[in-house]
Amino acid sequence: MNETDNRPIVVYVEDDPDTFKIAALRLKAKYRLVWAQNDLEAIDLLDHHRDHLHAVLMDIELRGSTLDGLDLVRVLRGAGLRRPLPDFARRLKPLPHVPIIVLTAYTARYSESDARAVGATHFATKPIDFTRLNLALAQANIAAVMKRLERPVERPTPPTQPPPAELG
Repeated sequence: MNETDNRPIVVYVEDDPDTFKIAALRLKAKYRLVWAQNDLEAIDLLDHHRDHLHAVLMDIELRGSTLDGLDLVRVLRGAGLRRPLPDFARRLKPLPHVPIIVLTAYTARYSESDARAVGATHFATKPIDFTRLNLALAQANIAAVMKRLERPVERPTPPTQPPPAELG
């Protein structure tokens, strides 16, 4: 990883290498896309980049994974699953403020309300409309800037001075 690369980090959880490559080509000018092919890699990358994470792109259907994308969103938001959480997923601390954009080609099976119900910030369909995706990522950037501005600024406390002596 190039430490001088100042592009925002986006973790893309996607089991299809071709879909990831297309997204990487379309987004590489503005974002540093980091790829996780399954739930285990996703947990590792999200934990590793947690302090510098701009956004998460999350495919719902993840072949070869114990958790699907909606389950991973629940883990990221600190919500419980309807079944026991796998050991590898227990170590990830929730990321309640990181924007999560859920992507799916299965619009007959999943809807935006399904994604939002588990804590996703945005919902997009595949094939990816990169204009809409860039807009969602830009909104994530605005949210990140606003979050930084909302942090309380630590101002040094002025030294206390004794009251002026009374003349007289």
